[in-house]
Amino acid sequence: MKKKIALLAGLIAVMCFAFAACGGSKADYSDSKYTGEWEATSMTVGDTSGGIEGSVWILTLNEDGTGTFVATEADGKEDVSKIKWEPTDDGFRTSGDMKLTFTDDGDGIKANIMGVDLHFARPGEEGPEDGAPDIGTKYGYMGQDPVECAVWKYLCEDISVMYDKPADSITIPVVQIIKTEEGEDGTAKVYGDFWVYNYSIDGDTLVFGSGGAHPGMMTVAKEGDEYKVTDFRPVEDGGNFETTAKEIFGDDYDRFMQITRDSDAREKLRAQGLADYVKTNGLAVRKYKDFDQDPVELDL
Repeated sequence: MKKKIALLAGLIAVMCFAFAACGGSKADYSDSKYTGEWEATSMTVGDTSGGIEGSVWILTLNEDGTGTFVATEADGKEDVSKIKWEPTDDGFRTSGDMKLTFTDDGDGIKANIMGVDLHFARPGEEGPEDGAPDIGTKYGYMGQDPVECAVWKYLCEDISVMYDKPADSITIPVVQIIKTEEGEDGTAKVYGDFWVYNYSIDGDTLVFGSGGAHPGMMTVAKEGDEYKVTDFRPVEDGGNFETTAKEIFGDDYDRFMQITRDSDAREKLRAQGLADYVKTNGLAVRKYKDFDQDPVELDL
């Protein structure tokens, strides 16, 4: 409990600094779905999620691009910070002495602050279920869909072991889902271009060690309280590639081929996925490196 209280206090101190902003704004965000009040509901540190107890943290976004962050502690002490904000493709960002980016996670919004994810919902809404914000972060999955999370987990725990890798290696997949079909029996078929990347940590660098492509169709079913991949039909290599790819993807074959051939787009997803993984899991990593290549700085 003491650690949790200390962490909350530290977050407040960081956020009060992070949200410091100055000046006015002539922006008009009256059509944005993010205007209004947001209340912090939970936080995630590594693989651990918990509610926020004894404190009330309210983020208010005004239509003119201004706003406030009000932190009220259990003892009644109130800290008010002024902010400026602007929408992004998947959320919004604030400006000031320290940039902070909020992303839309489907059930609310979240921001990563010094390795801690802070989750917000509209006042009166519970936000994600306890544990939902981090259901897949250790697999590199940053979403909230348990079916999709099962795909990432399968790649990390079942496919990655097909390669030589150190016991302490980290697997961070790159997944591009083409479509998901839900069956009447409660199962789901997930079609996509699936890639496995195994890394070792060398100082501040993730060093790629092994991995490869495993496109195909995964069947996901709920077993007890957990979703699992119960069957995987991969696209075969060599002379059977085209035939099996057409059998699996059907009318989506051309789209699959376009995706799997676009190495530039995949590399961008890879870099973003590595940055998300590093920030969410609190790693002291700043770069990644491939065979015989110079290290690449992560956009953290």
